[in-house]
Amino acid sequence: MLEPARGITLALVVFGLALAAGDIPESFRAREAHEGVTIAVRPIPDAPEAEEVFGKTAAPVRAGFLPVELVVLNRREEPIRVELSRIVVLEDERRFEQVELSEIALALYPLPKPKDKPKKTGMGVPEPPKDKDLTKREEAEATLRSRQLRAATVNPGGQARGFLYFDLRQASLDLERAIVYVPEVTVAPSGQALFYFEISLKDYAK
Repeated sequence: MLEPARGITLALVVFGLALAAGDIPESFRAREAHEGVTIAVRPIPDAPEAEEVFGKTAAPVRAGFLPVELVVLNRREEPIRVELSRIVVLEDERRFEQVELSEIALALYPLPKPKDKPKKTGMGVPEPPKDKDLTKREEAEATLRSRQLRAATVNPGGQARGFLYFDLRQASLDLERAIVYVPEVTVAPSGQALFYFEISLKDYAK
């Protein structure tokens, strides 16, 4: 079930944290709502747009990973919990899981390869190659983490917003057929299961 698009009323975006209740920005064209919960998603499959969000040095798209921004809006009278780790992107029979941020950083800035004839220390042990990209790797991971969705519990009238990152394994993704699958949303603390979400990404297909 899809809700009509709404206007932007939030003046400040805080990634990965629970926010006060507000309307979902119109840029989130893919959304689904039922049982008092709305989840909206915005994939960023293009490198130029990803660089605007994460900067040129931390854009995960450059290494084959898809960032997807989510907004979870809770209009129920009880807090809800979204099991973030179980959220996946599906395209027909293909399933794309989330990935650790360290893996994205490592793909963006690989470890140096050992030299054929490495220098040796005074003990005769080969010196490890210098890791010139260590700082870049750490900064990229920190940037991704600062924008990550980490608030699994959303209070009544509250909202959570942030990114999840999916491993496309260098494969192309057909947004016309892809969905974001959210299998587990529960009422806290009772644990009552709410209906799952299958949010189509076709509105983002070019």
